Order: sequence, then C-alpha cells, then structure tokens
Amino acid sequence: MDVHASEKEQVEALRKWWKDNGSSVVTGVLLGVSILLGGKAWFSYQHNEALSASNIYAQMMGAARADDIEKVKAAANELISNYSRLSYAPLAALELAKQAVAGGELAAAEAQLRWALEHADSDGVRETARTRLIRVLIDQQKYADADKMLAAAPAGAYTYVYSELKGDLALAQGQQAQAMAAYKQALEEMPAGTPSKPLLTAKYENVGGGETP
Repeated sequence: MDVHASEKEQVEALRKWWKDNGSSVVTGVLLGVSILLGGKAWFSYQHNEALSASNIYAQMMGAARADDIEKVKAAANELISNYSRLSYAPLAALELAKQAVAGGELAAAEAQLRWALEHADSDGVRETARTRLIRVLIDQQKYADADKMLAAAPAGAYTYVYSELKGDLALAQGQQAQAMAAYKQALEEMPAGTPSKPLLTAKYENVGGGETP
C-alpha cells in the first residue's frame, strides 16, 4: 500500500471538504461568538436596568417617608414609564394610588390600582392591588364593580380579607344583616394573631354582632 498516496488523497479530500463547507463552518463559529457576546450584553443590560430601577424605587420610598409628594410622583411615574416590565413598576403604581387616596382623588387611585393589578408579577402585589381597588370602588359607590371583583377573587391567604370587604360592601348599601354575616365569616377565617382583628371585631359588633367568634 502506498502510504504517501493515501495521505495525499486524505489531504485532497480535506481540501475539497473545506472548499465545500469552510464558509459554513466560519459562519457557524461567528454566529456562535455573536450569540455568546450578545447574551452577555443582554444580561449586562438587564442587570444595569434592574439596578437603575432599584435606585429609583429607593428614592421614591425615601421621598414618601419625607412626605415629598412631588418627588414620589416623579420617581413613580419614571418607574411606570421606563421600567414597566420590572416588579418595581406595580409597586410604584400602588404608591401613586396611596397618594391619590390621601388627596381624595379616587378616580386616579382606581386607575393606578387597575394598572398595578394587571402588571403585578407576584401574588402578594396582585392581591394587595385587588383589595385596595375594591375599597376604592366601594368609596366611589361603584357597588356593582366591587361586587364583580369580589365574586372573582381567588381563595387562599386573602380569603378573610375578601370576606371583610363583602361586609364593607353590604354595609355601604345598607344591608346590615349581610354585613354582620360577612364580618362573622371573616373573623372565623382570620388567622390567629392578625393585627387587624380588633378593627374587624369592632365592625362586627357595630352591626349588631354578638359574642366574637
């Protein structure tokens, strides 16, 4: 067997393969490198974006503690406008709603709470937005809307809160017996040691409830 001839054939075969496939190999390598670099750039962008949003949120909360309403609004609106896909944005909407309620602007509070409910990415924020929205609807005498939201409310850790809100809705409509029944149910569902129990107990007793469940 001619070893040199065999090697020559292998070299020629390799040259032919490279001629036919070399450009694809180079393209694949370049594509892989670009994906790798692009992925690193994307993760870096996400990290910087989250850090920026975190700083703005911290500024918002600091302004809230200092009762600097204008700075609160500016920071919150920036989070909602520029970081809407991050978890800080729904929290900003909750803060704007809180400020709106304090200022008697219930329609504005409703709009912010609906936005927070739609964009919330955790059960805690979602249910906080929902319960506050129901209270705002009751305060605006939008009883049908409040009742609809209560009917669709999920069961779980917030069940007793929704029962209490059913009582608030009934009481707002002059339905004292229904309010008493709802408050009683809320007291029975409420976990032991819940800080708001004295207030709920007072509501129950004020509508004619007897011994606290």
